[in-house]
Amino acid sequence: MLHKPEFSRPVAVRRIGAAGMDITVEATPEECGQIARRLGLPEISMFRCKYTLSLGRRDIVSAHGALAVRFVQTCVLTLEPFEDMLAGSFAVQFVPEEHFEESAAPDLEALDEIPYEGESIDLGEAAVEQFALDLEPYPHAPDASVPAGLVISEEEAEKLAEQAAAEKKVNPFADLARLRRKDG
Repeated sequence: MLHKPEFSRPVAVRRIGAAGMDITVEATPEECGQIARRLGLPEISMFRCKYTLSLGRRDIVSAHGALAVRFVQTCVLTLEPFEDMLAGSFAVQFVPEEHFEESAAPDLEALDEIPYEGESIDLGEAAVEQFALDLEPYPHAPDASVPAGLVISEEEAEKLAEQAAAEKKVNPFADLARLRRKDG
């Protein structure tokens, strides 16, 4: 059984036509909650993506999306939740599964390709995947600051390492002194 995405907005490729198509997909409050759970976020209050679609040869669909998401995430410094907004654009190509070829050496300059099977593409899942890629892996609240002593300079780290190494050096006379104390 295939996994059904939390936010699925299938669009039939034949509906796009030669002139292209503009379409907006927006998640319901329930879908926002499901996307938040999937991505490990405390909350998503708004999830919307406006697409401009164009149909090319071999049923390849070029999609330019403008993504807007209002969400809550947890600050890695304070562990407090804070509200954030993501707005950005992206471009992908939906390629029929029979024409999709996964490259061994990915071209970082090429458009991302999303394989699809059947007669429709899923604009909702594509938007969620793009949002997941755009999320900051270590989010900081705008007013959060690093506690003193948590991050040290390279020089301080080297000094601490030298001190630790000096403390661990074996002093043969210390062992001899310990033996004399036991005998005495």
